Amino acid sequence: MQTTVNQKLAFGVPGSFYDDSPRRVDPYTVEGGAIGLAYTVNSSDPSKADLGGDGVFAGIAVNTKEYVINGLTASMAFRSGDIAQCATMGRIVLKLADAVSIGDACFYNETTGALKPGTSGATISDYIEIPGSKFVLVNALANEQSVLQLG
Repeated sequence: MQTTVNQKLAFGVPGSFYDDSPRRVDPYTVEGGAIGLAYTVNSSDPSKADLGGDGVFAGIAVNTKEYVINGLTASMAFRSGDIAQCATMGRIVLKLADAVSIGDACFYNETTGALKPGTSGATISDYIEIPGSKFVLVNALANEQSVLQLG
């Protein structure tokens, strides 16, 4: 017997684009990480991106359906040497561990690349604000889907 009812409809897969608004995506070789995490351009080799970091923002890894499947189980993780598609512009569906409010800016962890909402201009320990980022269209509780607008 059904005991719970979903209150909200699912509207996308985390790491996918929300709509057909303008977007900018560049390919980078990565050494790990996953879709939906932030990367910075490797200072010694601009064709590579590092998970997290404090350099030039390379983007958030997107396009869940464009990667080789590794093994028999579903995964959003990259293997060493994979090419990740990193977005610096567009609206991306994300699932964050924290609650999100429309208008929040997005911050990324310098070590893990994990994303976190916050007030634009604020200082969050070990996190860097993504320039020009804001959450739009939906308020989300922790572990619910939200929409981040980049650029």
